[in-house]
Amino acid sequence: MTKQGIRSLMFQKRNEASLEDLKKGSQEIINRIQNDANYQKALTVAVFYPMEREVNLLGLINSNQTFCFPKVTKEGLHFYKYTENQEFLKSKFGVMEPVSGEIVDDQIDYMCTPALAISKSLYRIGYGKGYYDAFLTKHRPKHVVGVIFDFQELEDLPYDSLDQKLDYYIKG
Repeated sequence: MTKQGIRSLMFQKRNEASLEDLKKGSQEIINRIQNDANYQKALTVAVFYPMEREVNLLGLINSNQTFCFPKVTKEGLHFYKYTENQEFLKSKFGVMEPVSGEIVDDQIDYMCTPALAISKSLYRIGYGKGYYDAFLTKHRPKHVVGVIFDFQELEDLPYDSLDQKLDYYIKG
C-alpha cells in the first residue's frame, strides 16, 4: 500500500473509532509516558496540540517540566516553550500553534511525535508535509517517541531516505 493509501485508511479508522475509545486510548498513552523512565528524566518535553481525533497529550502538561509546542514557520518546524498564558492560533493546516515565544529546538529531551501510522520497524507516516522529518535531521532530541492508538500500528510501512526513524513508540 502507498503512503497516501495508508493515510486514507488511517483517517477512516480514526473517524470510525468512538470518541470514548479515543479518549481512553489517549489516557492510556499519557499513563505509559508518565511511567517511561526517559520521560521522567526529561527536562524539556515536546508535545503537540491534538487535531481531528489525534492522540491528546494535553493532560501531560505539569509544572515539573518545560513543555513546548510546534509551529510551522518559513524556515520549517520550530518548538516554542509553553507558558501558562500561552496563546494559540489555528494555522492554515488547521493545527493550533503557539502565537509566539521562546524557541527551544535544541533543548528538547523527549519528543512526542504525532503519526497516522507507525511500523514495528519504527518508521512513521504523518500528514505528508515532512516537517517532523526535516526537523529531526537538524535537531535530534535525546528521545523521539511516536504516539498512536492501537489500530495505527502496522507491521511495515513504505519509507524513503528522508524518513526519520523513531526511537520507540507508545500506543493506547
